[in-house]
Amino acid sequence: MHSVIAKLRGHAQDGIENTQGEFGKLLSLSPLSVKLDEDPTPLEPYELSVLRSAQLKPEDVGKKVALLRCNNEQYLLLGVVE
Repeated sequence: MHSVIAKLRGHAQDGIENTQGEFGKLLSLSPLSVKLDEDPTPLEPYELSVLRSAQLKPEDVGKKVALLRCNNEQYLLLGVVE
């Protein structure tokens, strides 16, 4: 039991330490496309997941967005930066 809890805790800490916040520009909603500030190549739709509460609207296209880069090579789109 203790080894399982220790393993889960280790994975959770690793995920937090290896997760980085980044910014990008929302290029389109359908298909979902974002160009990161640090990388000129737009992310593909399969590389992005959207936080449920992000509530992106058509008028948000062209605005700056905040993302989290995760261990599984995907980005979690948090929403528009105010």
